[in-house]
Amino acid sequence: DFGALNNRLTGSFDYFWRKTKNMVGPGVELPAILGATVPSTNNTDLTTFGWELSIGWRDKVGELGYGVKLNISDNQTRIDKYPNPTNSLSKYMAGELTGDIYGYTTIGIAKTQEEMDAHIASLPKGGQTAIGSKWEAGDIMYADINGDGKIDNGSNTLDDMGDLKKIGNNTPRFRTGITLDAQWKGFDFNAHFQGAGKSSFFINGPTVYAFSGSQWGNVLTNLVKDRYIDAETAATLGIPANENPNASYPRLSYGGNDNNYRASTYWLRDGSYLRLKTLEIGYTLPKAIVNKMRFNKIRVFFIGTNLLTFAKFKEWDPEMGSTNGEKYPLAKTFTLGLTVNI
Repeated sequence: DFGALNNRLTGSFDYFWRKTKNMVGPGVELPAILGATVPSTNNTDLTTFGWELSIGWRDKVGELGYGVKLNISDNQTRIDKYPNPTNSLSKYMAGELTGDIYGYTTIGIAKTQEEMDAHIASLPKGGQTAIGSKWEAGDIMYADINGDGKIDNGSNTLDDMGDLKKIGNNTPRFRTGITLDAQWKGFDFNAHFQGAGKSSFFINGPTVYAFSGSQWGNVLTNLVKDRYIDAETAATLGIPANENPNASYPRLSYGGNDNNYRASTYWLRDGSYLRLKTLEIGYTLPKAIVNKMRFNKIRVFFIGTNLLTFAKFKEWDPEMGSTNGEKYPLAKTFTLGLTVNI
């Protein structure tokens, strides 16, 4: 903790390290002949480590008083022990951070059938058959990361993950808070911003996986409007096929066709954001006027919440994180008020 310049400049820095032993974790893998879900047990050790920085400035120039305060914090959690002898990507792994995201790397959407056929031909050891079938124009093309001539997840383990790789982490990092305040001749102002400097998450569920299997409740979302239009869909709608070759989203599919819905960089989004969480502006009437009215204090004010949001991904509220987008966003609120003290 420190203070300088007659405490106009203040701040603090904290570093923490916490060890947790015997946390309840997923049960150890047992043969399917068990016929039941393996119960969770106290089988996990982990370490959480991080830091927090706070720095502020407060001063007065004439009748204007003002202050600025910045808070930044960061933390991560590492698994120290967990019974996962195969290092399966579906479970905790000793030495790995929680929140790590593994997925395929995508090349893009095939604009024509010829482009898709050429991509499949470049994978002579199996193409993309391990993760889908009936690959057509409008489907996603996946990258052969390990160069074995096919697209798959290997044994789905850290030592044999096929074409999977670590593509992000869903733990919000560099959480930030900024507070600004000022006072001048009865007026007062306070604004608080909050955000996260780094975070990754998938957009998923029926909001983007249109008509895949039983997920068919999203036809009115904005995400559907910018999809590739294949020949079958075009015939149904009575419009030319391939009308949207530069679409941002793959073609619609139905009946369990999951070609385009694998965990991949295609559906990964940057979850960083900065939001004006609260804004308050007030005015306190002069004491002489208030006393004549036989009151002690009269203040009028305006309070707004969630007024502005700066984010790279704008389809839904960034504070939702990894979700299917079906939740209501945080509401903007506007409040006008009057405080009277007798």
